[in-house]
Amino acid sequence: MIKYFLTIAIITLSASALDDAYLLKVSQQVKTFDSFELINPTVNIHKAPKSSCTEFARTVPRKISKPSDIKIFKGKKIEPINYTNTISLNKLKVSEKKQKFFHMILPAILISKQRLKVKRNRVDTIINTLNPTANDIAFLEKEYKTYQTTDNKELLLRMKTHPVSIVLAQAAIESAWGESRFFKKGNNIFGMWSYNKNEPRIRAKGKRNGKAIYVRKYATLIDAIDHYFEVIGRGAYKNFRKQRDITKNPLQLVRYLVNYCELKEKYTRKLKKFIIANRLRKFDECRIDKKYI
Repeated sequence: MIKYFLTIAIITLSASALDDAYLLKVSQQVKTFDSFELINPTVNIHKAPKSSCTEFARTVPRKISKPSDIKIFKGKKIEPINYTNTISLNKLKVSEKKQKFFHMILPAILISKQRLKVKRNRVDTIINTLNPTANDIAFLEKEYKTYQTTDNKELLLRMKTHPVSIVLAQAAIESAWGESRFFKKGNNIFGMWSYNKNEPRIRAKGKRNGKAIYVRKYATLIDAIDHYFEVIGRGAYKNFRKQRDITKNPLQLVRYLVNYCELKEKYTRKLKKFIIANRLRKFDECRIDKKYI
């Protein structure tokens, strides 16, 4: 058995204000995990996944030079565009700015969800295999470490995702509609903090308890969303994960994101109103166009 030692899991903070000083107003949410051992996969009695989703979608790299470069999708089939940069949308009319922001983030969310689905299907297959390969065991142990659990049933639960509408709402709120410095310079959509000096990160202007504050820097929007789903999957969101296994209704689910922000219930009510006001539930029906999978 391979021993892994985990120390701190980064939990998100709300960074909806443009001023970096806002970071100082948000409580640092840290959950410390005791060391645990990664065990070899055991066979579960549940059936293997019915989904044939086994490959990552082919992404379409695209650079944004001006707002018109952001594609507005008319239907539910979405081209998996991987925007390699972001730009300010502040000069656009409010309605156009909102539309461009949502459609800029939408493909990245769907790509991340699809990738996680592929990984989850592989995990489900491995734990139902009597004699998994060494590569499969290594893959499973990596997911154990990422999601900080050695229980197969719990791992599958943690690797699930939730409605696009919730992610879009949080993306807009946390990044101040894409105008935060961390979003523009580091693709940091959700204001994720960094505690590792060896990872790409950006120093905030303010300090906390006399110490410098850093936030994560991501290569792409997809990477930022991948990390977001990991944090939700392993952090202090047990009730949220339990509920998203029961319902896909975003207006019910957001009630259980009380630990995402120190504002607690005020934050969840804000999310609910935001989803309704911006008619975000329509995006929950969107999927990556199958011709790219």
